Amino acid sequence: MKYKFLIIILILILLSSSILHAEKPKSKALAALMSFAVPGTGELYAKNTASGVASLATETLLWLGYFGLLQHARWAENDYKKYALAYSNTHVAEADDLYYTLLQDYYTSDEYNNHVYLYARNALYGFYNFEEPWTQEDYDQFLEEYLYVGNEAWDWGSKDVWYKYGELRREKNKYNIISKFTIAGMLVNRLVSMVKAVHSVHLYNKGITKENTVSLNCGYDHILQRFSLSLEKRF
Repeated sequence: MKYKFLIIILILILLSSSILHAEKPKSKALAALMSFAVPGTGELYAKNTASGVASLATETLLWLGYFGLLQHARWAENDYKKYALAYSNTHVAEADDLYYTLLQDYYTSDEYNNHVYLYARNALYGFYNFEEPWTQEDYDQFLEEYLYVGNEAWDWGSKDVWYKYGELRREKNKYNIISKFTIAGMLVNRLVSMVKAVHSVHLYNKGITKENTVSLNCGYDHILQRFSLSLEKRF
């Protein structure tokens, strides 16, 4: 009887140890959140190493591509500003983006200024339906703000040179546009990683449920008049 009691105690200890050391189910919500923050970490959390490393590598390449494209855009911007200073007869070494856009849109500053004069005269004579008609002061202030004269005036002198400047400007815009696609790629990578992380957690939890299924069966044999105790673990 003493030995039976010791066996029962031993079985209970083994059962408790098996339950305490069994791997706990993982959270799908946590895995999804981790993959949204840093793609791949949710899959690694769910012990899906290959998928996690692939998502992390994709994210790293996208970030490297993004910063690389931004650097190329800065180089292209520096190139067209130097080109404008060298070939457009302007004496402005640094200006806002509007000025460089006008250099691309108008062959000379006189061409642009004519449009400014025309708009201001029409506004002064009431050709536009403004809530308040322009005064001479409004007219003078508008011209002072929008005309480019003196050192700000430009004249490309050659259509070929002017077109080349446009190509340099478009080069910068191209890099900026492509960089936006890398941002979209990062969002897609996050969504894909979140889906894979949730699926990996599902498979992981399903696996440990099968591995850690332990049952303790008790019974009484009326014929032999004795109790029976059995421990069952499914694999």
